[in-house]
Formats: sequence, C-alpha cells, structure tokens
Amino acid sequence: TFHPAYVQVHHYSAETHQEQTNFHIFARIRTKMSAFRVVLFAGRLLGSSGSLARSSAGLSAARNRLYNERLPPAQGVLAQAPVRFCTTEEKKTPWTDVTYDELKALIKSGHVQLIDVREPEEIENTGLLPGAINIPLGRLHQALMIMSDQAFSNKYSTPQPKKWDNNIMLYGNDPKSVRARASLELLHKWGFIKARHYIGGYAEWNEKQQG
Repeated sequence: TFHPAYVQVHHYSAETHQEQTNFHIFARIRTKMSAFRVVLFAGRLLGSSGSLARSSAGLSAARNRLYNERLPPAQGVLAQAPVRFCTTEEKKTPWTDVTYDELKALIKSGHVQLIDVREPEEIENTGLLPGAINIPLGRLHQALMIMSDQAFSNKYSTPQPKKWDNNIMLYGNDPKSVRARASLELLHKWGFIKARHYIGGYAEWNEKQQG
C-alpha cells in the first residue's frame, strides 16, 4: 500500500514526462517542416533563376540572329563600297565664293544685288560691274544697318538689301582682295547670312570681258 502523497507525486511525474515527450516530438516535427520549406523555397528560386537564364540566353540568341541578318560582315561592306582616290587638286569651293561664269549668269538674269566695296577713287578709274552700286567697306554698317529704307533708296537709287535676301553679292578689286572677304564676314555677322562674294573681283571681270 502506497502513501497517497507518493501516488500523487508519481502521477504528476508521469504526466509531466508525457508532456515533455510530446513537446520534443512537436519540436522535431516543426524543425523538419521548416527544413522542408527551406528546401522547397530554394528549389523554386533555382527554378526561377534557370528560367531567367534560359530567357536571357534566348533573347541574346535572337538579337545575334537579327544583327547577323541585318548587318553584313565588315569585309562585305568594304567590298561593296566604291573606291575613290582624292587628289590635292580636288578642292570644294565654298558656297560663298562665286565664279565669273556664275556671276555672268546672275547679272544676265537680273536677280543679283552687286555691291562694290572699293573706294570711290578706285571706281573713278575703272568703273563698276553692270548693275553694281559702290558702298566702301567703311560705310557698309551705316548703309545696311543704320540708314532707313528711304534714305538708302535715295542715295543709291535701289532698294536697301535685307537680311533674308539670297542674292547679295560683294566684290573687290581682284582675287586677293582683303576688303571683299572682310565685307563678307561683316555682313554674315550682322545677319546677312546668305550674302556671297565674287572671288575674281573687278580685275578678272574686266580681263574676261576684254578677252
């Protein structure tokens, strides 16, 4: 016969042991479930990475195919390009430089505003090109930028050139005329961006006319 207190303690100890056993079993189950979830997540992540890698590889292959189809090899391009040898005599004339033949055609058409930038003393000895007016280099700013239309027309007997005109033609004495090129640069600076100049000057014009 056991003492009641001993029976109670023994019964309590058995219940406590069972609870501890259940706790450890549950803990192991949770650990295994957590490990399973980690493995499952890792598998999904690796699968996604593989899909991304395959997609990237597919795009790269498609891009390479498109590049190869649209762009021929460098040797093919060079073979198709025409061969051209440039010489020192091949010099492009600036659009601002007008030759004798071009000026002659413009004067014949009547669609040109000729401005002789030489000094009046020079004009007295040589004369002007057909239809030209004399505005010396030092008076260009006054005539084109300050004078009114009416004042210009009264002085030069022709309408005042405008900045948008594409038929303004300057010339000096000869191809080496510094004044003609300086006048052209000034007009471009003032907004007459379509102004040009006859590179031969009065000397070439006179020589060709007499010849």
